Amino acid sequence: MSETTNKVVPLRPAATPETSRKVLEKRWTKGVIDPGFTFVPSVLLRAQARLHINATELAVLMHLIDHWWEDEEMPFPSKRRLAERLSVSDKTVQRAIKRLEDEGLVRRIVRRHSSGGQASNIYDLKPLVEKLKPIAKDMIDARDKAAATKRAAVRPGLRKRSPDLSGL
Repeated sequence: MSETTNKVVPLRPAATPETSRKVLEKRWTKGVIDPGFTFVPSVLLRAQARLHINATELAVLMHLIDHWWEDEEMPFPSKRRLAERLSVSDKTVQRAIKRLEDEGLVRRIVRRHSSGGQASNIYDLKPLVEKLKPIAKDMIDARDKAAATKRAAVRPGLRKRSPDLSGL
């Protein structure tokens, strides 16, 4: 019977913002990162169909996320700015935001100037975060189940035995 050797693999320390930036700079180059960057959880991209959003709605959502600079201060870009960035009409952005609201991913909050005129809306993205939580859990559960299935398939004693054909 062979003896197994347990190797201790040290965990990587938690990345600091400086370390994260260095990794991004190595991947994308400093010149590309310097104007700014946005972190987006992969679950958002991978669950696009499950969130019932099309490519335009995802693009609008990504631009809203790009304007979300402070944790507790929700973004408030104008529809015109979003339309210019995406090379689409203001109406296309308006329809996309309406769909994002209908899917419960964004909550629009009307904002007014001190003079009473309307300013750009605030877009609360907390509903998006809440919608992503169970999807992320499902993805983690599926990953863990697949890993367990793979481990079980390679363990000794769990291989399928070929049928005994000697009696034929």
